[in-house]
Amino acid sequence: MTAKDSPSQSVLIFHGIGTPGRTLEHGEAQYWLDREQFCAILDRIAAMGADAPLITFDDGNDSDCEIALPELQRRDLRAVFFLLTARLDQPGSLTSRQVRDLAQAGQIIGLHGHAHRDWRRLEAQDRLQEYHLARQQLSDLAGRDVNLAAAPFGFYDRQVIKDLREQGFAAVYTSDWGRAGAGFIRPRNCIDNRMSARAISDALAGHIPLARRPRRLLGLARKRLFPMWGRS
Repeated sequence: MTAKDSPSQSVLIFHGIGTPGRTLEHGEAQYWLDREQFCAILDRIAAMGADAPLITFDDGNDSDCEIALPELQRRDLRAVFFLLTARLDQPGSLTSRQVRDLAQAGQIIGLHGHAHRDWRRLEAQDRLQEYHLARQQLSDLAGRDVNLAAAPFGFYDRQVIKDLREQGFAAVYTSDWGRAGAGFIRPRNCIDNRMSARAISDALAGHIPLARRPRRLLGLARKRLFPMWGRS
């Protein structure tokens, strides 16, 4: 199963909601929303109808099932959950049973890798774990093929894209901002707790602020045209 394709669509990234049940990585706290913030954004999405963005979640926090799933269901919304297999069944993260629950509820399970590592720096054995073994584990839990991936930290290069294509993924989601088409590389707009109302509106619509555009274009050229130096 794949996410709904659209000629052009905004794609949002959420991370955690509420109080974290695990120790957060450096800089991660800004991506946690309180329940009121999260529900207010979902209300806006539900009101957008056919123009609504695609909703995605990264990392596999337990709030995906405990908070996000019931709130999505109240609004008849569906999302893609990009999960890390090394965190499954760990405190503050989804259990294997909850992954099955998400899939059985009609949500889409995607791959975020195994251990939240920079995919540009992987050696051959690590690529096997991050792309193949983790994907197989998630497919077994979901009861269907996992064919969508999201690059950890938004980091990727030409070689990562080649690897994912060779593994048979249908698309990879990034954090490049803007609107996503039906191509293989699909940008997303990250929601964090520091955003103004205007910034959230831009993310919902997939609009790129003028100040961000030059840096985004340079970043896209670097990521898509050049492999990372020293990659094994």
